Amino acid sequence: MSLDKPQPITFSKEPYREGAGLLSSLGEEFVGLCWDETSVDGALAETCERVKDALKDAVGSVLLTPDNSFAKRRSLDDRPFIEAFFRNLAGKGFQRLSNTTGAKAEQKKGRDPEGVAVTSRFQYEYAEELLDVLIANYNATPHRGIGNRTPLAYAKFLFQNGQREWRRSDAVAVESLLSVRKLCRVRGGAKVGRGVYVECNHARYTNEILQNRQDLVGKLIWVIHHKENDARIALASTQEGTSLGVLRAAPPWHISPHSLSMRRAIMQAQSIGKFHIPPGGDAIATFINYVESQPQNKLPVHPTYLAARRILAQAADQFVSDALLQAAQERAVTTSNAGVAAAAEVDPSSTQGVAGSKQSTVAVPRKVSLVSGSLPARRIAATRSSS
Repeated sequence: MSLDKPQPITFSKEPYREGAGLLSSLGEEFVGLCWDETSVDGALAETCERVKDALKDAVGSVLLTPDNSFAKRRSLDDRPFIEAFFRNLAGKGFQRLSNTTGAKAEQKKGRDPEGVAVTSRFQYEYAEELLDVLIANYNATPHRGIGNRTPLAYAKFLFQNGQREWRRSDAVAVESLLSVRKLCRVRGGAKVGRGVYVECNHARYTNEILQNRQDLVGKLIWVIHHKENDARIALASTQEGTSLGVLRAAPPWHISPHSLSMRRAIMQAQSIGKFHIPPGGDAIATFINYVESQPQNKLPVHPTYLAARRILAQAADQFVSDALLQAAQERAVTTSNAGVAAAAEVDPSSTQGVAGSKQSTVAVPRKVSLVSGSLPARRIAATRSSS
């Protein structure tokens, strides 16, 4: 969900209640607020030191454990807010789906949720949308435990009346929570007559600093993908912690922003002969063109295609406003139409060719499909009736 408006939803015309939203929907002053304690639903997060360290470093929060709190439920009165929250997610959403595994995956009772998911072409993006709607609507639902206020209204009340200095998280530290770090061997060098580079997650990376570090050839360095939706770049450092700057990916991963999961899916599709990425080309554009060139209804919409469209749209929004993008598209169509008219004036006999034959050399360009336009219809799983 964005800061000021809900996400576009494909599975319902009116999914959001009035006033629904995440905490950031209350205004800019609510973005990046930190909290003091984190409690989980018996997910054994307290056994993972990485989770503890991440919460402490990025948020300044302490993870509650069975040693210092009721992190393990012993009665229905323990952790009432967490139990109500997850009961809402399950009872009003995921356990109503036909492909649900139920309360426990090992108690399917003759059901085949995996088969239903494949048959109904259930997609990750649909679950993401459903989760967004359930949390947003929960935040707009009055609760007796907070004086029949909604969670959003109560949060605003505490923010405005709290006698304290609110802490805010560092955007870089939060972004690093989803970073991926990997030890990679430095290759190339003067002995083999090639530039110095590293291979990481199906791509080659290098920069000027690494090119000048011949002493690192054959050694392992850290490569850190610090941006979840832009694997074109990565941070690098020696094992001793010396920074090697920002690495950039070589073709075909150097043009369009993408995630590592998208890259793996595209490489898998290419390996089985679905399409071929030309040398020096753009792997993301090649994949998108392959999906969009398929006959209608021949293949289900690929989740990686939806993710690619989403990431490209987000990247475009960072640099181009909607009004500017629309104006540019309108100017492109106007310019093209003017060219058609000019061609007709020079050769009146060509008017019919422009309108209806393949002899025309001037065509109105389509809208930029990588940035604008609606996504294909999404196949979703059926839901159970709420009785």
